[in-house]
Amino acid sequence: MPLSITDPRWKHLDSSYGDSGDVVTWLKEAYAQGLTEERLGDLINEVQHQGDTSTAMYAVAPHLIQLAKEHPPKLKLHLLIAAGLIYADSTSERAVACPSFLLEEFQEASDVGANALAPLLATTINCPEFIMAAAALAGFKNHHSLGRLLSSLDFYEGRYYHPALDGPFPN
Repeated sequence: MPLSITDPRWKHLDSSYGDSGDVVTWLKEAYAQGLTEERLGDLINEVQHQGDTSTAMYAVAPHLIQLAKEHPPKLKLHLLIAAGLIYADSTSERAVACPSFLLEEFQEASDVGANALAPLLATTINCPEFIMAAAALAGFKNHHSLGRLLSSLDFYEGRYYHPALDGPFPN
């Protein structure tokens, strides 16, 4: 079960911009009214601004997995991708440590996320979406560095690019 929205420990979690007040507000809205693509973007930006990590992301990922159960397939896919990428980023060199009171739930939710995401891979309709879904699945399954590698790939005009290369991958 994700950290309750009313749990006072949210006050001990930081977002990318400071306290986690907006995160809690947006999660409450998501459970009450559903989550839009735009609000999902806001939420991810709040806990992982420009690739940085925050302690709040460890509480948010299980909520995204839980919320995915209540949303239509397309948004479900995007919620699970966002959660899986949090898992992939959780072991990067720059990642902040998971608070001890969230560690067990964070670890247990990864299998739930992987099992929910795996069947959705076949529903991806374009290459970037497939790459991000595969990256998220790698994150859920503890292949964190593979997830980060895949998520940094770019598909442009029929070619794959990676920030570590000066140009596209050879054909």
